Amino acid sequence: MERLSLDSSVAIKWFNEEEDTDKALKIRNAHVNGNMELVVSHMLFYEVVNALRYKPDFNVTHIKRAINALFKLHMKISDFNERILERSSEIAFNENITVYDAIPVAIAEKEKTLCVTADEKTQYNRLKGKYPIILLKEYKI
Repeated sequence: MERLSLDSSVAIKWFNEEEDTDKALKIRNAHVNGNMELVVSHMLFYEVVNALRYKPDFNVTHIKRAINALFKLHMKISDFNERILERSSEIAFNENITVYDAIPVAIAEKEKTLCVTADEKTQYNRLKGKYPIILLKEYKI
């Protein structure tokens, strides 16, 4: 079974129509159908909810539905430990990105898989070729 580390920029597209939402939904559906395992940080939940909070079409009811849907997906939550945070910090300093953006990449390294992101400018362009990361629009599913 294929496994992916998922950046929150992809999961946000499950709840908000944006560019490449169709690809994000294919990844989610592959997970739901048992053809793929999604490995995420617990931070993904916070990041998705926070991003949706600032979407003009969302209110508290919409946010609660999104939270419920995220938990019902039963994604594998990667162990949060000292090593993941240390590695995320190394990546963040080496590539001048946030620790938040480095966490799913560190998880991908640990899980020996790819991190899928939709964040082309501040994450993918800085990490491509050096780390196990792929841009959502380039990912073949």
